[in-house]
Amino acid sequence: MKITGIITAMVTPLSENGIDEAATRKLVNKLINDGVHGLFILGTNGEFYALSEEEKLTLVKIVVDEAAGRVPIFAGSGGISTEAVIQLTNQFAELGVDAVSIITPYLIKISDGELIQHYQTIASNTNLPIILYNIPANTKISISEQVFKELIKIPRIVGIKDSSGQLENIQMYLDLNDRADFSVLVGSDSLILPALQKGADGAVAATSNVLTKTDLGIYQAYLANDLEKAARLQESINDFRRVLKLATVPSVLKYSLGLTGIPVGPPKSPVRGVTPELDTEIRNTLALYKEIEGMEKLSCKN
Repeated sequence: MKITGIITAMVTPLSENGIDEAATRKLVNKLINDGVHGLFILGTNGEFYALSEEEKLTLVKIVVDEAAGRVPIFAGSGGISTEAVIQLTNQFAELGVDAVSIITPYLIKISDGELIQHYQTIASNTNLPIILYNIPANTKISISEQVFKELIKIPRIVGIKDSSGQLENIQMYLDLNDRADFSVLVGSDSLILPALQKGADGAVAATSNVLTKTDLGIYQAYLANDLEKAARLQESINDFRRVLKLATVPSVLKYSLGLTGIPVGPPKSPVRGVTPELDTEIRNTLALYKEIEGMEKLSCKN
């Protein structure tokens, strides 16, 4: 499979009883109807680290069912234990996801050889296409040039999402990619256009939960060679990115979705929800995008 375009790193709608099915279905339809090229669930913004296995499986079932084949579904099955990743990946396969995203192990510091073996073992014991997920600021492990050279030899590994925030890192993966079926995806929303210009195939963008048409516009303008428009849209997301940093991920992102009419609930503890003091600033920032995103009046209650 060749993965391209704008793929939403979807938040996980939650209620007091776990996964909020109604909100999940509403968000899936909103994103697909707006034109995203895929849904990336159970990533960092999807709070994979805080969800139980039961919650993960429930979310996957709902998203796969609601998407109904309209766009590919990529689900995060990564973890620390190789055996546990294999088990969850195979469960996701039974539920119908199109590929899995597997983050590098975290908490422990492993060698390059152990990292390569981790992915080789998973690929040998599962049937789904695999997207590598590189986010060294969070995991303290980076998929280096030496590791990447070995992993790209594995046919089941079909792409990499790079959230290092370093264009040089993306360029390294692009330079080493000798496969037509392998996709290099940028995971840093501030670098969508620069990465595309270097040859990246697309972006896994958390901001597209809310700024769906803006992020899609960057990609579409780039394809149309309207680089002035693409650059303008890329610059425009900085205001939203600024407010996202005012609280722990994904607190502001989930709050913003609630204001736009899709109440996805608070983040999982220990992450706290947005404090009332931030409400006005978030609303004022979202108002900047009302025209392009076609937002109706922001909700009075979140």
